[in-house]
Amino acid sequence: MASTQGTSDWITERTSMSLDTGADRHLWEGGRRYHAYREGRYSLPNDEIEQQREELMHILVMDILDQELFLAPMAEPPLKVMDLATGIGLWAIESKQSLPINLNSSKAMLTAMALVGDRYPDANILGIDLSPIQPTSVPPNVTFQVDDVEDTWVHDNDYDFIHMREASGYMRSTPTVIESVIAHLKTGGWLELQEFHWVAEKEDGTVDPNIPVNRYMDHMMSAAATSEGRKIPIVPEIGDIMKKAGFVDIKKTIYRVPYGTWPTDPVARRRGAVLSVNAELLLPTSDKVLGYIGVTPEQAEALYSDCVKMFHDSSIHCYATYYVWYGRKPEEATDNLGGTDR
Repeated sequence: MASTQGTSDWITERTSMSLDTGADRHLWEGGRRYHAYREGRYSLPNDEIEQQREELMHILVMDILDQELFLAPMAEPPLKVMDLATGIGLWAIESKQSLPINLNSSKAMLTAMALVGDRYPDANILGIDLSPIQPTSVPPNVTFQVDDVEDTWVHDNDYDFIHMREASGYMRSTPTVIESVIAHLKTGGWLELQEFHWVAEKEDGTVDPNIPVNRYMDHMMSAAATSEGRKIPIVPEIGDIMKKAGFVDIKKTIYRVPYGTWPTDPVARRRGAVLSVNAELLLPTSDKVLGYIGVTPEQAEALYSDCVKMFHDSSIHCYATYYVWYGRKPEEATDNLGGTDR
């Protein structure tokens, strides 16, 4: 997996300054490693287990989107790109790897093909994250920077495309970040946000609050609001937030992804298997957040166990929803023209 060694060879001057003040060091708590720069801003760890989970998520998303990196209908390939909360940087760089997934003794191979830096060699791509966990060997047109996207931005204001995946639910103010995005896009530039809505819906679209994943999500919503005044899930509301910020031509595409391997369709079955493994890795990272509302480690473990049992119970048919929102900065970003496709 990715190493933090040698980061000063490829990160920008601002990042190097951050590293000198401790961004290259990490904090440990409960046997998991976390970012030290802007300590506590992001609740998930950044250790090897989490990096493997993020890699698995990337493979799943590429499968969902049929190996497309984004859906925004740009007329020309972007020349200046920013990837917010880039994590291990797989979206930004070239990565060719495969992963076997056990589906009831059969194996499905998912391959993440060449990514932005490789597909768009004329583009300059900047990946930003709180943790310096990206690979040291990257395409020459890709740069990584340790920074907090919720701070005041010091970047240029002429980006063609800004992308963010699986991050809005962890931010204290997603609307503020989106306002920063539109201020740093050139006229006609695009924003795209991709994120899972983890609330489990039944096949008919209804939500059963007694499903273990939904009991978990109910606790997480309460804990986020209690600890940081943060609202989750926020992804269904992204279109309205983008419109308020001034974006136009706002569209959404949603994909239903099953929890577990109950579908008979092989594609849905494959995706459900990967989603469930990812969720199993994600659940134990919630101990600290759930503790804010008095959930004990023992109670949290029992809740996680119920969720895992659900993933393996073929009688429970439910889905998570993957959202892709995109919108364009208009010629005159004053009238909030256009609307959302909900």
